[in-house]
Amino acid sequence: MFDPKSVPDGKYVAASQGYEGAVEVTVAMKSGRIADVAVTKHREKQFYSAITDTTAKIIAKQTVKGVDTTSNATITSEAIINATAKALAERKR
Repeated sequence: MFDPKSVPDGKYVAASQGYEGAVEVTVAMKSGRIADVAVTKHREKQFYSAITDTTAKIIAKQTVKGVDTTSNATITSEAIINATAKALAERKR
């Protein structure tokens, strides 16, 4: 299981395939917590609500595990969740 306390402070970037193309996220870590998850690049059109809903859920839960996808935007939500997990696992700045 992911432990945010094991990730050094900083910003980490990764991408995952969404509905319309790659969805890139930047995850900001501060003091062992997920401080922010921002979708920095995407081509999603009709599923835009998943961007704000999913990032807020990840920050609130402090993990990607168990984050529910947004109704009617499953692929976009999963792309955000997967990119966030990838960014933290790979710790690429």
